[in-house]
Amino acid sequence: MTALPAHAAPRTCTVTEAKVLWDAGAADVQPTGSVTAADAALTFDGGAGVLEPVRPSGSLSFDGTVAYTSAAGVETTLSAPTLVIDGGSGTLLFDVQPEGTELIPQAALAEVDLRAVAVSESGDTINLDGVDAQTDATADGSDLLWAGTLGDLDLTVTADCTTIADTAVVEEEEQDAAASGILVPLIVVGIAATVTVVLAVGSVQRRKRNSARAAQPETVGDPLP
Repeated sequence: MTALPAHAAPRTCTVTEAKVLWDAGAADVQPTGSVTAADAALTFDGGAGVLEPVRPSGSLSFDGTVAYTSAAGVETTLSAPTLVIDGGSGTLLFDVQPEGTELIPQAALAEVDLRAVAVSESGDTINLDGVDAQTDATADGSDLLWAGTLGDLDLTVTADCTTIADTAVVEEEEQDAAASGILVPLIVVGIAATVTVVLAVGSVQRRKRNSARAAQPETVGDPLP
């Protein structure tokens, strides 16, 4: 896999487009939603998710379902396809509903060799492109998938990236602005409280002076001889 060089600040990338074409050997299946089937191949389109571009790592989620008869002869439905990417390897997960049993959430049904996937960068956009990535059924997949042989997988992903440090600076500025907004009324309240105390002290002192004057006897002048 061709990985991007590490940046000074980590980035988070939001997937804007994702498509998987899987030569899954899936004959006699009934797809719905964003999953389509043609010539035993399944296409997952309109994926969404997040990626960390340096390894890369992340996950792609798709809508849609696939109904079929499993290798064990059980009517089965797959839904919520998810491709988990972890460096040079990947895993295909599905919600699995065999007829007459409980739903198995996000079961790992196939492993994907992504070592040949190319990662390219243009500004704040990254692209993952890979063709003929080998897929193999997991132990659960051998029991739950169709009887056909799993083949190659092609992957196309576009994601827009944001530097985490830039996001942190914006959040810090917003917090500082909010703190300043709170500080101003606190200062005003503090000044008003100080003025109130000063006026109250002055009023008490005036009342004390007036009381002292009232308590003093009036001086009567001596009569003239």
